[in-house]
Amino acid sequence: MDKQYLKELVGNGDLEQAFQSLLSYGKGQKAKEWHNALWIQYNRLKELEQNSLKGTLSVEEADRIKNRILSALLSLIDDLPVQEEEAAASGMPPPLPAGKARWAKWVLIGAAVLAGLIAGYSKLKPAVTRPAAEPTASEASIPEEASSSSQALRFPQGSEVTFIFSTGIEISYRILSGEMESLGGDARQVSFTIRCSGRKGNGVNFWDDTFRLELDEAGALLEPSSGLNEVVENNSYKDGTVSFVV
Repeated sequence: MDKQYLKELVGNGDLEQAFQSLLSYGKGQKAKEWHNALWIQYNRLKELEQNSLKGTLSVEEADRIKNRILSALLSLIDDLPVQEEEAAASGMPPPLPAGKARWAKWVLIGAAVLAGLIAGYSKLKPAVTRPAAEPTASEASIPEEASSSSQALRFPQGSEVTFIFSTGIEISYRILSGEMESLGGDARQVSFTIRCSGRKGNGVNFWDDTFRLELDEAGALLEPSSGLNEVVENNSYKDGTVSFVV
């Protein structure tokens, strides 16, 4: 099952096909909890469609419910059960042993509110003073061992994404700055200052639920710990900080 294809279905608004593909795939898997969670979200989508037809929900409330459903759907796609033969065919490496030194690649993923789309990603690296070649893609690496307690993060080009929906709503996310700070021991906090702007809509939810931090391990996603919960008014923007403890 191609995760990217499923996410493209979500991005194109073809939720029914995305759900049906996942439900059909899930029948042959042993992950009952995942399959049950998928059914719950599908039933919630159908309930939302019925209530929207009845006119019992305001536009804002319907958008909030839809955003939660789509955020959950994207998470379920990321957690898609993989059969052993599929993993072998894809050449997916086994998980690294605990404590083994490695270079972590972090991806900031934003699920755009009101539509549940992936708002974009940017793989980051600490700023360095020595000359270095710019990455060809929006990615870089952070070593597990850090010599200082706090490091600025350097961003390649392409750290802003704008979505224009069929309804005319425009939502943009832009990464303004980032920092990695040691919390003592092996714990570190990665913080991103993000600008969210919206046009031609009824406001945008700008909150922690929008973002996940993806590690280099397959399917490893971290939720923010920053408590961001703002609303961006139409034709305006707000800056907020999204933090992850890693």
